[in-house]
Amino acid sequence: MSAEEISAESGASRRLARSLKRQVAEAEAELLARRQTNRWFRFCLAVVATAVLSAGLVSAAAWGDPIIKKLILVCGVLVAAFGGVSIYIKVWVRRRGVPSLEEAESTLERIRDDLRWTEASNSVSSQVSQSLYKADVAAHIAQYQEESDKYRKIHNRLQSVIIVGSLGTTTVAALQSGEMTLEQWLTVGLSLAVGLAAGFMGYFKFRERSFYLQQTADLIEQEVNAMTLGIADYSGLNRQESLARLVERVEVFRNEQRRRQQQLDQPVEEQVAGSAEWSRSSTGPA
Repeated sequence: MSAEEISAESGASRRLARSLKRQVAEAEAELLARRQTNRWFRFCLAVVATAVLSAGLVSAAAWGDPIIKKLILVCGVLVAAFGGVSIYIKVWVRRRGVPSLEEAESTLERIRDDLRWTEASNSVSSQVSQSLYKADVAAHIAQYQEESDKYRKIHNRLQSVIIVGSLGTTTVAALQSGEMTLEQWLTVGLSLAVGLAAGFMGYFKFRERSFYLQQTADLIEQEVNAMTLGIADYSGLNRQESLARLVERVEVFRNEQRRRQQQLDQPVEEQVAGSAEWSRSSTGPA
């Protein structure tokens, strides 16, 4: 095979890889849209079921109370609103021909598999691969910083809800009288908001996620700067050796971040046990 034919085949393979990458991005966006649609549909059904159950319970308890009638009216409005949204979601999905979650996941996996085979056929030297990897490091840093800022903002907002809600609950509780007044309803609402905010913060651990993501971004950025300036562990190394060391260090940081992410997703008891086991494996036998 001549050099021209090899070059043409290589160019076609690269164009195919770029096309598959675009298809992967489109399939990921479609899968995300389907997941969001399913979440909204389940949320609407949950609100409808909760409103119907609440209306049934309060009406059975005290039908003649004017406040109970207002509460039943609010539940009816919620049922009508979120029931209509759920019906609209179903109609929209059918008209747009949005694939099911299983079909979207299967399509994405198939395209990713095609992309892996295509990129495997376009294998290049380790030096070129390392250079390409270094070009992607900036994207990893930006991703960690962006996610860290997102979780930090969520944490700050929920913390504000807790503070304002706690103060508001104390203030409204001091104004309560013997009958069920508007102040008492406000107390119930504020207490519920505080409980939800505290529960979400304790379960999702937004602050811890923000801290670990920012820490990983800082460590990777430090390695890139050291490699660029040729200082610290990169002093006296040529470009190929520096790239190899950078790739190794960045992969260590990313693996550590994934391990921390998995620990945060576990219950508290499993986190403690996992941390103890990891410490023992790190230190080795006494």
